[in-house]
Amino acid sequence: MSIRSEIDELMKNDGVLFDVAEKVEYKRDLTAEEKEIAEISNEWCKSIGEKGSDPDCTIAEFVNRTVQEEVYNTPDELLDRLFERGSVGEFDDTEGYSEVKNTLIAHEAAKGGTVDRSYIDLSVVKPIWKNRQVETDLSYADLRKNGFKAVATLTTFMKEACQNAMFHDVFAMIDAAIVGGEQLINVGGATPTIEAMDKLSLYLNDRSADSVIVTLNKYAQAIRRMPNFAQYLSSSMKDDFNRYGLAKTYDGIDIAGISGARKDGKGNLMISDKRIFGVSGKIGNLDMKGEIHTYQDMNNQSEKIHLMLKDFTYGIMLTNLDRAAKVVLS
Repeated sequence: MSIRSEIDELMKNDGVLFDVAEKVEYKRDLTAEEKEIAEISNEWCKSIGEKGSDPDCTIAEFVNRTVQEEVYNTPDELLDRLFERGSVGEFDDTEGYSEVKNTLIAHEAAKGGTVDRSYIDLSVVKPIWKNRQVETDLSYADLRKNGFKAVATLTTFMKEACQNAMFHDVFAMIDAAIVGGEQLINVGGATPTIEAMDKLSLYLNDRSADSVIVTLNKYAQAIRRMPNFAQYLSSSMKDDFNRYGLAKTYDGIDIAGISGARKDGKGNLMISDKRIFGVSGKIGNLDMKGEIHTYQDMNNQSEKIHLMLKDFTYGIMLTNLDRAAKVVLS
């Protein structure tokens, strides 16, 4: 069987080739079967670097399948918890309604009389669409030297760049949308306080039993250092706290810590600094649009492959914003 045929067979198995690529990139142990896949993939990549030819655009196909499978088609535990997830066609649009509140008034009235009419608000909400694109070069020399690792690194980073951009956009939109009222809790200092966290937890618990707090790890760590925090911990939680040093819950609400070391290509954090977000239930819709497309141009003069990942498109629609709140540190 030719290398091309073997690669075709591997690509038919969703995620298998990328699982090996990710393990190669992050230097994780490979099974015997994965080592064999890595060897086949290594030969495939080095051959392209030696010949300067990839007529079937197999590298672009691998990148495209990976991002489609790993980002478009794979659940994301945190984002799935915050949003109704879905997808629409490339040329389609969608809309939703803001959460309907019961604003009908039961007036006191004389029997058989009439009262002022009251109404419910059915406001239409349109998504804000974001389209992301990644372009980069892969040198023939890198392919000849590093083989599959060169493609694994590039593919892993392109996937993460798309994921990180979407995650950042989601929380930037939530941050910009919360401007006052009970949803905005200001703290006159650089660390969270019991008073602020109590306000946040009360706001969330009043709305849903399925709530989550999202913040950078440094603030999750600061929460457990707050005076009197131990009163909120069960015995098993105290064991976890003593072992790992991070708070996992506050007042029964899960805490999702985001690494401050995880940044996008421009050096931006995944969520804004000096923020502790709280979300109670689902606050809207996050839809993927169409499918991504990846193209490649072989440039034998410069001995490079130009890769273009296009049409990574998603729509964010905040229909239930009153289910979100934030603590802002100064």
